[in-house]
Amino acid sequence: MLYRCLLGITLLLTSSATAQVSGDVSDLQAGLVAKWDEVRPLDIEKTLRLPTETEGMKLEDFAVAFAFQVEKAPDKHHGSHILALINESQSRLLDWQLGTKGFSITLEGRGFGHPVAVSQPMEGRWWQVVLNVKRDARQALSGIWVNGVEMNSWRETPGPMVLTRALFDPGSRGLGGQITNLRLYNRALTRPEILELAAMTPMTDLKTKLEPFTGSMKLMTEEVVAVLGGTEAMAMMEEGTMEALMLTQFPGSRVKVRSLAWEADTVFRQDRPMNFGGLKQQLVRSAATAAMLMFGRQECLERGEAGLTEFRAALEKLVKLCAEVTPRLVLVEPPAFEGELAQHNATLKKYAAVMAEVAKAHGALFATQDGDLKQGSTRDGLNLTSTGATQLGMNVAKLWGGDVKVPDARLKTLIGEKNRLWHRYWRPANWAFLHGDRTAQPSSRDHSDPTQRWFPGEVEQFKPLIDAKENELWKLANELGGKLP
Repeated sequence: MLYRCLLGITLLLTSSATAQVSGDVSDLQAGLVAKWDEVRPLDIEKTLRLPTETEGMKLEDFAVAFAFQVEKAPDKHHGSHILALINESQSRLLDWQLGTKGFSITLEGRGFGHPVAVSQPMEGRWWQVVLNVKRDARQALSGIWVNGVEMNSWRETPGPMVLTRALFDPGSRGLGGQITNLRLYNRALTRPEILELAAMTPMTDLKTKLEPFTGSMKLMTEEVVAVLGGTEAMAMMEEGTMEALMLTQFPGSRVKVRSLAWEADTVFRQDRPMNFGGLKQQLVRSAATAAMLMFGRQECLERGEAGLTEFRAALEKLVKLCAEVTPRLVLVEPPAFEGELAQHNATLKKYAAVMAEVAKAHGALFATQDGDLKQGSTRDGLNLTSTGATQLGMNVAKLWGGDVKVPDARLKTLIGEKNRLWHRYWRPANWAFLHGDRTAQPSSRDHSDPTQRWFPGEVEQFKPLIDAKENELWKLANELGGKLP
């Protein structure tokens, strides 16, 4: 079942489902009717009344979002509602229930309950929930999302709900716990916006403070290194030498490497499928604590020496965006061209000089290339072969010192397996049916229950597979790079 979303449908990419420049734009302030972002106890007795200016507001499309945690999983004696949207003229409009089998929701007056199963145990962790109502008589566009994953969806008949002295009741009878980031929108949210809500950390003061790299790329325990770039970055990650040298240099540190590279990415454009989300969101989603940026080559070919000023401005913007997530940044000098394209190498050096200057200005490391490429490093003067990707990986590995040599083949094999699993999770096939413009198609749903969206849940099953493969990687890297901790 896991690979149904990869093999079950042949996807013909269409313009409606593909490129949006630099990801989707999200604005969580647009359409915001009311919000309470402070952390509150679930058993609070005081109701949260909506602003008086919302009285008489007609809700066609709308969304309710909140995050909560409970102290222990409810049993048959505990588990009353944890949130209700109450309209004083129509009683309850929305009622959330938390029971022994998970969430359930009811839109009152519409006679339909939408159960959402959540894995146990529920106690001790935060759950972020969104009810997203997008009315359409023909397509199932309304749905429930849990921690950024669409659990089910249904058709919601067009027609407004009128708010009259509306309030939220966050009271929970018999359940200890907390609730936060409670929001009401008078519009439906997009997937990138739902992911952004899911990425909010209720207890931001508990986040580890990240420090910039100083002098060398010394990695922390459980460092997550995100690699950004175009074709060269893709080739380096697929070949595996850089990642293998990183893992053996820091044995026992449980380092993770996540490729966010995409073919043909430049500092000017990072085209992504509809509803994929922007770069900052993807850095947060991958839990990146460090970012490695590999650009300059394609930009040099496209714009030449005349494009250096534009390149600097776009690179600065990209570096600043990454720094909003982590100050631990590395910029990598682009490898030289070969053959007929070698005529551009003098200009490429100027692009590299700009990268070095930007890196210095922002406290980032700069990884230089070690001379010209070895013969046979590219297929056509541009695209790297395995030899070229190996050399590039070794040049990057100079950032953390150690013995830079061809790594153990067994380690590279495991890295390749892990990266293929990550690729299928992060940028899976059949995107239009997963999160694009075909989510309402019957083939995107459980044939026995059309409200159930099976693709989003199945893609999440890659996460434990990635974790298991990473444990294999760390064990072997520890044996090759040093004693087990």
